[in-house]
Amino acid sequence: MGSEIRVEIPKIDFTGVELSKTGTKEWDKTKEKVMDALEKHGCFEAMFDRVSMELRDEFFGPVLDELFKVPLDLKILNSSDKPFQGYIPKRPELGFEMAWKLTRGLTELELIVRKMVVEGLGAEKHFESLVKSTTHIMRMAEYGPPVNQETMVAMTTHKDMNLLTIICQHHGEGLELQTKSGDWFHASPCSFNVIIGESFEAWSNGRLTPTPHRVKMSNNDTRRSIGLASQFKYGWIIQAPDELVNQDNPLQYKPYTYEGYLNFLFSEEPWGKKLKTLKAYCGVEGKEMVP
Repeated sequence: MGSEIRVEIPKIDFTGVELSKTGTKEWDKTKEKVMDALEKHGCFEAMFDRVSMELRDEFFGPVLDELFKVPLDLKILNSSDKPFQGYIPKRPELGFEMAWKLTRGLTELELIVRKMVVEGLGAEKHFESLVKSTTHIMRMAEYGPPVNQETMVAMTTHKDMNLLTIICQHHGEGLELQTKSGDWFHASPCSFNVIIGESFEAWSNGRLTPTPHRVKMSNNDTRRSIGLASQFKYGWIIQAPDELVNQDNPLQYKPYTYEGYLNFLFSEEPWGKKLKTLKAYCGVEGKEMVP
């Protein structure tokens, strides 16, 4: 078991970094920091000035107040049998324009990070197809007092199934991430926390590994967060590019679909079982070479 300590992960400033400036000295310098952070930790904190603190404060306040007041019977009307799908508010007074601005800003950051990663892995020519094969989902979460008052854990330890997740908390802590040594650290409440998911582990053929994380409350106050996730579209085959598979790094995961893995995770046993992992679902035994 890892110890409860407070450590820091790299903080990367994306001020002035844009997709239109790929190949510049500023881009390459930031890319080196991104790759170093993700290969060592699987996550980092991003400072991104295109999403202002004022916008976040307004969204976390009045907009989410209205969102979470929507009656349960209305939410149920938009339920889905697909894991992590369902309930999209249809009321325009819930700050649609503001939500769009926030989503657009975080999507820009996600695409910048993703392009840097693809370049860093030496698979730049696959970036456009990777963009076409994925979609973005914005999630708003509200956590009340934890059921277990001893551990204060509101969301159990898990790894995200998608490519990348960007999480923003609102003036408070709660999100905790686990280092490769097993220690836990508190994610910053002020920055955007960028986390690698299992889909990127498979696509990168194990070069990148997802960071386990959880939500642990420090008190019984309500906690809110927003998260932008990039995930593969249903029906799309997820597999590592040929450039990332060789004798030094044999194939680690068989081709699979995102929805197939989700169905595996959420069928029969509860989500979170140790054996229900990507490796258990489609891992290559002995890491054999591609036929």
